[in-house]
Order: sequence, then C-alpha cells, then structure tokens
Amino acid sequence: MKILLSADAYMNLINGVTVVVKTLYDTYTAQGHDVRILTMSGDREEHHEGDIYFLPSVKVPLYPDVRLSFVKRHPYLEELKEWRPDVVHIHTEGPASKLARSIARASDAPVVMTWHTDYAKFAFHNRSSLKLVEWSTKKLMRVAYKGATMITVPSYKAKALLDGYKLRNPNVVIPNGIILERFTKELSEDEKKKLLEKLGIGSDKKLLVIVSRLSGEKNISEILKYFPSVLKEEPKAHLLIAGRGPDQKHLEHLTQKLGLTEYVTFPGFVPHDETYKYYKLGMVFLSASTFEMHSLTYLEATACGLPLVCRDDPSIQGVLIDGENGFAYHDEKEFTEDVLRILNDDGLRAEMSERSLSISREYSEQAFSDNMLSLYQRLVDEKKKTQQNKD
Repeated sequence: MKILLSADAYMNLINGVTVVVKTLYDTYTAQGHDVRILTMSGDREEHHEGDIYFLPSVKVPLYPDVRLSFVKRHPYLEELKEWRPDVVHIHTEGPASKLARSIARASDAPVVMTWHTDYAKFAFHNRSSLKLVEWSTKKLMRVAYKGATMITVPSYKAKALLDGYKLRNPNVVIPNGIILERFTKELSEDEKKKLLEKLGIGSDKKLLVIVSRLSGEKNISEILKYFPSVLKEEPKAHLLIAGRGPDQKHLEHLTQKLGLTEYVTFPGFVPHDETYKYYKLGMVFLSASTFEMHSLTYLEATACGLPLVCRDDPSIQGVLIDGENGFAYHDEKEFTEDVLRILNDDGLRAEMSERSLSISREYSEQAFSDNMLSLYQRLVDEKKKTQQNKD
C-alpha cells in the first residue's frame, strides 16, 4: 500500500506526534509498504531525505517550536501527486495538513486525521472551559478537520472531548503504540554507574524519573512543590527531569527557590534512542499532567518496567492500573504516600515492575500499526466500492 504520512514537524522536533509518525513509518516500511512523509523543515530551506519531504517554513514568534509555511505550489507536492498515495494520514492541523489534503484530492485517496492535542487546554490551560474559548475551538476544529474521511483518537478521553465538538466526521479510538525493543534493552550496572557519574548523581540515590517536554501544560512544577514531602521521609530520593522545552528556566528557578538544587537534576535534551537509559536509572516514573490524550512517555516507562505514580486522569486508563503497576494520586498527601510506598518496598516495586512490562505489550508497535492499517484498508475498499457504484 502507498501511504502518505503528514505532520508539521518530523524528527527535527521530538515530541509525541513525531514519535508516532516515526513508529508508523518504521513499521510499515519494514513490512514492505511504500511510505512517504510530508513535513516542514526547521528552517527556510526545503530538502529531501529519501522518503521524507521537508518544505520550507518559518518560526512562529510566540512559540518557536511551531512552524508556518506559505507554500502553495512546489515540485515536491507535484511529485507526491504523481506518486498517487492510496491513503493520506495527517497528524497535525497546521500547514502540512492543507498540503497533504491537496495531494489526497489529486489522488482521490481517503484522508485519515489523528487528533493528538487538545489545543484549547494547551493554549488556555484552566480557562479552556470558557464559553468563548469553547465556541472558538469548535469553529476552528470544524475547519481543521473538514474533508477528513475518518478521525482517529488515541483514547476514550480524547473521543469524549472530540464528540463534544460535534464534528460531522466519524471517529474511532486507536491507542498509540511504541516500538518495544527500543525500551526493553538492558542497561548494565557499569553503564548505569557511568551515566550517573556523568549526571553527577550518587549511586546510592533513589531516583524518581520524569521524561517530558518541559512546558507548562505538563504541570511539572506540581511535582517539584510536592517533592520536599518525599525528601522529608526519604533523604536519598533524587528527582531526574529529562527533556527540554519553554518552561525549563522556570522549573530550574523554582528548584532553586525551593532549595532543591542538590536533589534535582536536569540533563536537558535526551536523544530518542538513548531515552530508555534514563528510564532505567529510575525506581518510579512520575507525571502530574492532566493534559495528555494518551501519553507515549507512560507507555515507554511501562516498557522499561517502571512503576508509575501519576495524577489521576482519564488518559491513564488501561496504562496505569491503580494498585497493580503504580498509583493514581489526587493531592500532595497521596503523592507522597504512593512514592514512598514504592521506594521503600522492594517486593511491591518488583511486582509492579512485572505488571508494567505485561501492560506495555498491549501497546506494541505491531498492535498499533495493524489496527491503523486495517482502518486504511477498509477506507480504501469503501472508496473503491463507491467509485464502482458510480461507474
């Protein structure tokens, strides 16, 4: 099958969306499908890397990770139209979406769009429920998803939110998946020792791990504010916050303000193929976000065998099973009790680790890609049948 994947960034910006696109690309290519990617470059220059087409783009001043493109016609677009994909799968709502849909129209291909991000909450946080915000978002969503044959969402939380916008497009839940072998690799004791030395963390520390984009919607500041309660009972606890983003300076300043500098480490950007090493340094994975639709970091943490302690939210359904592979907390007291219980009970931590590994297998790249491919095939078959009936 000829499959065109589209997103406003690819691996020049590492986030959940780009990782999902890469997972589909790698899996389908390995299966022998003809897969190409249409995306935006990280600068004003276009370039072509094998199956990946980067169109020129510019930064958005208020949010530099977002790119805009004013391309309407381009040789790359003509090449992709002549290639004639069987299906077009769009993962973002920005400039790449419009261009990908033009290719779909020229090829008479069905369009699958995946809703990854609740932009109302992303932009307005706790004010996202305001009537004006809801009304504006509904209007924008109808424009963004106009012409989509099918919308996929990664969780039932996302489906409930999307249903609230009352779009005319049908939608279906297909949970995200990850390439498990990237996270089931072993990290030797010698490798752990060297990495801890590089990070300046003592080998006797009990590490709590956050792997995340460092931005306000991830609510990492809550964990920093709760962390002194953990340290009071377990002075060997140490917080490792891996990632980068616009909130990094604020989080580092908050760490200093709380007197936590010697207990918190910010290693900065971690290459995707080395992320597993940072998970495997930890004893517990933490998240305070209620922004997620279906966070890949939760899946990655389970694949690394980590127990989870996460703020309760519908997005963790099926990934964190409370009391089995971790705990869902609601306040500082629960957070502190849950973290300490796992840190100080080797038997419980081992049981939760095994349960996390078991759960992660339900979210393999094979299950994810198979479910998506079945949808592609159904839509292609329906398109052909409709065309035959017209003829």
